[in-house]
Amino acid sequence: MAGQVLLSVADYVVTVIMLLVPLGIGVLFAFKDAKKATRDEYLLGGRQMSMLPVTLSLFVTFQSAISVMGVPSDIYNYGVMFIFVYGGFCISYVIGYFTTVPLMFSLHLTSVYEYLEMRYRSRTLRMFSMGIGMFQTLFYMAIVQLTPALALQAAAGIPLWLSVAIIGVIGTVYTTIGGIKSVIWTDAFQCAVMLVGVLSILITGSTTVGGMSNVINICQEKGRLDFSRTSPDLRERNTWMATLIGGTFMWLANLCNQSTIQRISAMKTVKDAKNSYIINILLTAIYGTLLLLVGLVVFAYFEYMRCDPYDGGFITNRNQMVPYFAIHALKDAPGMAGFFMATLFSGSLSTLSSGINALAANTVEDILKRTLSSYSEAVATRITKVIVCVYGIIIVGLAYAANTVKGPVSQIGLSVIGGCGGPILGVFMAGAAVPWVNKRAALIAQLSAIGFTVWISIGNQIYGRKVKILPPPPTDMCYANATSVSDLALLPHSGVGAHNISVMSSSSSNTVATSSSVTVGDDQILDPYAFGFYLYDISYEWYAVIGTVISFFGTVLLSIPGKASTLSKVNSKLIFPISRRYWSLPEPHHTPADESNIDAIENLKLSNLKINSFKDTEFSLEVNQKKEVEDNKETESEKLLSNQDNGPNSK
Repeated sequence: MAGQVLLSVADYVVTVIMLLVPLGIGVLFAFKDAKKATRDEYLLGGRQMSMLPVTLSLFVTFQSAISVMGVPSDIYNYGVMFIFVYGGFCISYVIGYFTTVPLMFSLHLTSVYEYLEMRYRSRTLRMFSMGIGMFQTLFYMAIVQLTPALALQAAAGIPLWLSVAIIGVIGTVYTTIGGIKSVIWTDAFQCAVMLVGVLSILITGSTTVGGMSNVINICQEKGRLDFSRTSPDLRERNTWMATLIGGTFMWLANLCNQSTIQRISAMKTVKDAKNSYIINILLTAIYGTLLLLVGLVVFAYFEYMRCDPYDGGFITNRNQMVPYFAIHALKDAPGMAGFFMATLFSGSLSTLSSGINALAANTVEDILKRTLSSYSEAVATRITKVIVCVYGIIIVGLAYAANTVKGPVSQIGLSVIGGCGGPILGVFMAGAAVPWVNKRAALIAQLSAIGFTVWISIGNQIYGRKVKILPPPPTDMCYANATSVSDLALLPHSGVGAHNISVMSSSSSNTVATSSSVTVGDDQILDPYAFGFYLYDISYEWYAVIGTVISFFGTVLLSIPGKASTLSKVNSKLIFPISRRYWSLPEPHHTPADESNIDAIENLKLSNLKINSFKDTEFSLEVNQKKEVEDNKETESEKLLSNQDNGPNSK
């Protein structure tokens, strides 16, 4: 089995075509909407986007290349339990259907952090939450952009800088020139590419092994199908509680972030927004099932080939397992390896474009709104496009810096979402669910939550115990699988796993799984898999839960002393509909604009017409008054002149 596969001309042609489509969509909307130079049109599609493309965009925005690579790799190394986070994701959509969608749509916001200022009457809380959210987006975008670049460098020999540059430049260009419409329609296209790409490697791999029944038998025999992890210990990874509860809170944090709220606000009606959540439940369940099967197929494939690529020294990181498998398994089908490359690029582009568009929306709405109000709408929109471009350049730089981050990409990505998103989610949920919370309590609780989650996540990265992987496939056939001189030349001679090739025994393949201690001094033994300080060993799957709980209950409890004075000032329109009934709050005045952006826009136009009409009326009255005064003056002057001319006869 060779370390790298030389891609064919057909592979590169397919990849280039798949990358040119997003650019074409961006150019199309740049020309189509050239005369609609408004920030509302650029950032929200004029709030008139159709449900289907927005639904697909909402789905694929968070299902990046990290999921394509990370989830199957996690199943390969640790078993099937991780997949139940997708059950938590589905639960979060159900919660969002009854809470965030009806609340946020009726407010017609551009930035999600506007809500925090409206609800808590605190610009400080709004800006602090925005800072946390933007940091989360920047860091997550860097990991998303780096992930396929590292994988393709190892599996296909594509230089790291080239992959990062391709993703960064293409994503930045079509987002800059086309705005949210190009992002959403490109996401819809990339969603199809990702699903077809995952299906292609699933079918090819299972066929090689002898069908899905053989895949299941191999995985069952090697312990990959263990569904019995029920420990309540927060330090245990991939238990039923950790995956379902942790997955629910992690995805709720995503459903309350800027990218999601922009898509909710971009749809025509609240019914469309709700339906998009229902469809996403189905898409998430299907996608999670496909990734589960891919992970099992990848393991069965390498078990069948009797060559683990990591222990065999062909890859240097377990995150590279899926791309390495896909490019090797698809190498005999012209263009299919290139299609899988396009799948990874599509996953990164969809998340990258959504992220930089969201960052630009936060910048112009939360930071520069007062400054831009002095400019015309056309100029303000051009400034917004420049901001999008700048963020794209920043993320490219951060992607290179993120090359030093180690660990499973699925864990890193979800750790960022949980550690940063949880504290924001807690304050948001407290404000929308409890009518008497106040801004001081919210700020203190959020500071405490973010400090705690960042502390334990960093401590986990540095001092936390290592998670023991399941026994990998053997390596005794790695040498035999290299069937040509060119393949032999690509076999590793140094670095990670190189020693396994000289030994050529299956026992060496268990090095990673069984090496459980290192000697420190003469008599001290340190076990990297042993539990140490409790907080540093808490599973990353609980970070979002911990951040949300501290933030939510801290806000509620610290608000109790001022409960009476705060309750009388609350605007019930800023409270979840279900919470209004629980607290017996009066229902806000309901208008058609609460259900439809079409009515909201018509009302805005009507309001503007009335204002302009009123101004015209005022101007007309003022002109008439001036004319009457001038006419009176002329009449008096004429009378005076007439009296003077008549002289004594006038008597």
